[in-house]
Amino acid sequence: MELVLGVPHYRQKSPDACLPACVRMALAYRGRKHSEQELVQALGIVRGLGTNPESTITGLESMGYHALWFENATLERLIDLLGHDWPVIVFLRAANLPHGRAGLHAVVLIAINYEQVICLDPSLDQPLALELGTFLNAWRILGSQGLVVWVS
Repeated sequence: MELVLGVPHYRQKSPDACLPACVRMALAYRGRKHSEQELVQALGIVRGLGTNPESTITGLESMGYHALWFENATLERLIDLLGHDWPVIVFLRAANLPHGRAGLHAVVLIAINYEQVICLDPSLDQPLALELGTFLNAWRILGSQGLVVWVS
């Protein structure tokens, strides 16, 4: 790994709050500090399901931030975003992860090459390194989706 973004790692406090926890990490990387609870209130959460990307974008815009949700991205697109200093929140099928359960899971991608990825998983204490094939299987099955957040 040549480039690893120095994104702060926060654990999620609620089982359904992986996306707000990831947004918290991405905003902290840009120097904006928020509690998980503050983001849960702004972004919305459905118990047992989590937070959907559309309500995340609406919630972030109500807080004065910007976000872009994308689908059908390529590995090259992720590499390009990271190379331009953009941590990427990606949506993975949890059952495809070594520690996964059922459903969707959001993580913050901080490094990638053609062998492995490193992400910040809000359900874990340490950064998670995944073989590229494992990551791609978990990511592509959900439509290769991602989210980037920025501050004006």
